Amino acid sequence: MNENLLDVLLYLFENFSLADAEHAANIRDDLDEAGFFPDEIDDAFAWIRATDPAGQALAATPSEDAIRVYSEAEMHVLDAECRGFLAFLQQSGVLSATAREIVIDRLMALAEDAFEGAEIEQLKWVVMMVLSSTGHDQAYARMEAMIHAESPGAAH
Repeated sequence: MNENLLDVLLYLFENFSLADAEHAANIRDDLDEAGFFPDEIDDAFAWIRATDPAGQALAATPSEDAIRVYSEAEMHVLDAECRGFLAFLQQSGVLSATAREIVIDRLMALAEDAFEGAEIEQLKWVVMMVLSSTGHDQAYARMEAMIHAESPGAAH
């Protein structure tokens, strides 16, 4: 995974609204003061822009009940655990088929080469960032609750 880009994205996610991040000029200054390089900042904003469903080059809107067949490159980046988790999120209503495709696309964009695998924690962060930046507030809240329920020491 492109750790520098992921670091910028996580910093943005933890400190700002991703949906509004690019439109606030002072955020670039904040990122610069935090020690991120201009090209990393530009890449992060480009990554966020690509979460817009209108910007996705889908041949058609994916059917919610269709089975997702992964390409060889996607299977190298997304191991069986990650693919299973994506299927679980879609079946539980956290991700729509379109949002799933955006998550896969954004994970592939983070992979520096086709043989670099994503970890389940990185997948969870990308799901959270995609849901946040696309305004899926209810799905975001459900995902957040799932993550907190998995945390050690969570109340049962």
